[in-house]
Amino acid sequence: MSWKKILGFIGLAIYGLWALGPYYLTVITSFKKLTDVFSIPPKIIPYVDFTPTLEAYERVFTTRAVWTFVTSLIVASAGTIIAIVVGLLAAYGFSRFPKAPMNDERSFFILLTLRMLPPFAVVLPIVTYWVFLGFIDTYLALIWTYAIFSVPLAVWLIKGFVDEIPKSVEDAAIADGYGFGARLRKIVIPLLGAGLAATVALTWLFLWNEFLFALKVAGGKVVTYTAYLPQLRLGQRTLWNVYGAMGTLGSIPPLLILIIFRRYIIRLYLGGR
Repeated sequence: MSWKKILGFIGLAIYGLWALGPYYLTVITSFKKLTDVFSIPPKIIPYVDFTPTLEAYERVFTTRAVWTFVTSLIVASAGTIIAIVVGLLAAYGFSRFPKAPMNDERSFFILLTLRMLPPFAVVLPIVTYWVFLGFIDTYLALIWTYAIFSVPLAVWLIKGFVDEIPKSVEDAAIADGYGFGARLRKIVIPLLGAGLAATVALTWLFLWNEFLFALKVAGGKVVTYTAYLPQLRLGQRTLWNVYGAMGTLGSIPPLLILIIFRRYIIRLYLGGR
């Protein structure tokens, strides 16, 4: 075996430890008692350093915590659906009507600027807006906020894939009497295929893990699992084992999404449009 391969394996091993180490610690922490979490030296090998327990998971499934995952699923899915529908229509317009009024690089840049803004810069006016309308801490407020901030990402990703569809295909459909809705449903969406799937996956992942808006726009009656984490305290002690359980359970849907859509997401990141 050459030195290049040996160095490559060493590099992969170091990267694997760096990437999977924190996740391993999160998972094993979820199976510890609170007293084992604070032990020194740390107990990191199950059945050797400590006896695994389901104490943290019992606390999750017997309290409000379990319902926060349902809330996260609802708001992330609803926000994704709205963002994809609006983003698809906007991306189609940017791609197919380049000479339309306000359809230029400046307009596209202004749209992307909304996504570039750090959440901390806009969370106060957004909260004020929903308080004024009387919808603070509701599903409507959180879903709409999620959708608005996800549309730029959806437009940016989908537009590249729409550009790849030959306009002659749609011209032929128009000659056959297809209207806009029929062209979109029977031609554009099927041809988008992998690009649309990857966009749905990435948008949903961002919303599932979002924290700041979930905490400030909602966080009282409507609580996602990320916004529930700061409440995991027992007196002055943080329930790190329950944190681990919530983190482990919260990581399952994203892992499933990445496994199912991995081909499309890799193609998207590699620029294979």
